[in-house]
Formats: sequence, C-alpha cells, structure tokens
Amino acid sequence: MVEDRSGIAAGTSGTCPRCFQVLGQSACTACGLAFEREGGLIDVLGEREREARASEVERFYARSPFPGYAPDEDGGTLLDRARRSPFLRALDAALPADARVLDCGCGTAQLAAFLARSAARRKVFAIDGCRASLRCAEEFRARARLENLQLVRADLFDLPVREGSFDFVLSRGVVHHTGDPGLAIGCVARCVAPGGVLVLGFYETAARLFHRARRALASPLGRPLAMLDPVLRRSDLDEEKRRIWIEDQYRHPLEHVLALSGVQRRLEELGFSWVRSVPPAVESGLFHETPRPGALARAWLRLGWCLCGVNDPDAGLVLVVARRQRA
Repeated sequence: MVEDRSGIAAGTSGTCPRCFQVLGQSACTACGLAFEREGGLIDVLGEREREARASEVERFYARSPFPGYAPDEDGGTLLDRARRSPFLRALDAALPADARVLDCGCGTAQLAAFLARSAARRKVFAIDGCRASLRCAEEFRARARLENLQLVRADLFDLPVREGSFDFVLSRGVVHHTGDPGLAIGCVARCVAPGGVLVLGFYETAARLFHRARRALASPLGRPLAMLDPVLRRSDLDEEKRRIWIEDQYRHPLEHVLALSGVQRRLEELGFSWVRSVPPAVESGLFHETPRPGALARAWLRLGWCLCGVNDPDAGLVLVVARRQRA
C-alpha cells in the first residue's frame, strides 16, 4: 500500500487513481498516467474505440444517466436521503473516516458522493465508462464542493489502478451489464488489497426472477405495469426519475443474471473469503464475518429473495461482501 494515506489533492488538480499523487493538467506528475480533463473529472479513455457491447451500454447511459440527481439536490439532501437506507448507513459506519475507497461502475456516483460527503477525510475514487454519467456526477461534485471525490472515466476491463491498492472496493451495479461478468468480477477484485474488503453487487438469478417476469409482461404492452413495480408505485417519484428507472430496468441492452453459487465460487477462486450477503439487511457490522453458506443455506437465501421480489425496490440486486485473504 502507498504510504501517503491522506490522498487528498488541493483545488481541482485531483489525485491519481494509480499512485495517489497530485495530478498535472493532462498527466500524473508521478506515474505519467495520461488523461483528458473536464473540471475535476479525468478521462483516461478519451475517444479510444471501445468493445462493441461496452460502446452500446455507454450510448444507452448517455441517453439516461443512472440514477441521476434532482435539480436542487446538494450535499446535505444527498446525505439525508442516503442515511434513510439501512445498507448505506451500515456501509458508512463500516468504512473508516479516513479510508481510501474505490467505486467501480459508479454511474452518476451517488454512492461515492455520499461516502465522500459523510467523511471529509475519506478519499473516494469513482470510475465509470460513461462520459455523460460522469459529467452529471461532476456537476454535483462541484456543486457540493466534494474535494475528496475523484471522478475517473475508464474501462472496467482496463482500470487505471494498481493491483491490491485499495482496502475497500465497491461495485454495486456493473458486472451484470458487461459481456463477461466473470472477467469483470476479476478486474474489480484485483484492486482489493490483501485483507481488504470487496462489496460486489449483481442481479441474482432467483432474486431477479419476479422482475424478469415484469419485464416480459411489459414488452408486449409497450410499458411496465406500475402496480407490479414498487419503485413505480411510489407517489413521490418525479417524472424524470420514473423515466430513468424504466429505461434502466426495462430497456437495458445488455444484462446477465448470476447465481449466488457461481459468484461465491468465482470469488473463492480469486482468493476471497465469505463475509455476508445483503439482503438480509444489516444496521451495523457490515464487514463482520458470518458463516459461509452451504447448498442448503444458499437455497434458503435465494427462496427468500425470490418471494420478496414483488416488493423489492432493488429488483433482484444482491450484494456479497468478501474479504481478500492475506498471502
């Protein structure tokens, strides 16, 4: 790990995701990482041609950056809203106030912005491949004056990060939107330091079952049935948020569902040990180890997720918390 634990660069110069040193105007002054700059956003992809499916996904999110921000949202309102979530409260409590955190596939970086806003000494790096989503995130970052949040545009399969350089890595909603989820998990996992923690989110096969039925029903109708979707049933959901949710959940061009057993096996192959899954929700101790679920326990978990599908606001998104074993 790098000795300098502050990782906070002054002003708009920013901090390098590879070596944690101060960035120059178009390259890191220490390791030479080259990028294009838009305010506090650095873009290491530029106009480079991407793999066809990655380009298709980027075009999709360019039309509907997910999850987006309300026009009047600021650091305080984001903090209040995020802290209403038991998972986000537990995550914030589990992360040290001076932690260095990587969020892979951050979208519009609401999670990263919350973690940065909640602890000023925490240094959060948020990486995504979609320029439009990150521009949305940069507008909010500047408005909320989050100097400890570094936004980076990069490809998930070519992250500008040294192996094992982050004690805490989050990836909530991206591996299932790639052409090779197993490889994507490996790319995210390599960023975790020995003894560090990975929080990996994915659409689980059983948990996503009810939503896939909703999606199949919506296709011939040309629209989803709001009565079957707990997010669309919300009375406080504005029209733009409704549109973005429908686009992301019903019209996404690339989506996989992954069985818990397969994800568990893949993480063990990569040298990770089980900590827990979410759900079930936790209010504290998110990184405290629980017994590794065997076949019967996995079946019980998956049955519960499936039965909760009708009222699941995450539409089958399951999180696995795992710790990278020390050599």
